[in-house]
Amino acid sequence: MNETSLEGSLLAHRRLFRLLLTELAGTPAGDRMRDFLRERSVLQDGQEDPGAVETAGNDIALAIAEEFRKIIDDLPAEAEGDSIRPAGSESMVQPPAGWDEVDEASDESFPASDPPAHSR
Repeated sequence: MNETSLEGSLLAHRRLFRLLLTELAGTPAGDRMRDFLRERSVLQDGQEDPGAVETAGNDIALAIAEEFRKIIDDLPAEAEGDSIRPAGSESMVQPPAGWDEVDEASDESFPASDPPAHSR
């Protein structure tokens, strides 16, 4: 297998895996798969600094960790479980009984560190 064929095969597998993770988003199986990838996306040797790994003789292990990192980085936010809902009470699963302009401004500013423009 030449380098171009190998790269094409790798891209095909990565795309298929990304599709599977996206389809399994929010399920226990999808969560386990993402956790598996995250845990193995950085090669660790038990040292205090997980990035300070001796690279000699670890070429395959480092390549695997890098591939896992690329798969995680390429996932859409909803597949990662990190999607952010649109602002506003209408987008909440359980909206509060009272909702005023201060609540709306606070919701729109989240997760920004600046306080909302309105206050009580």
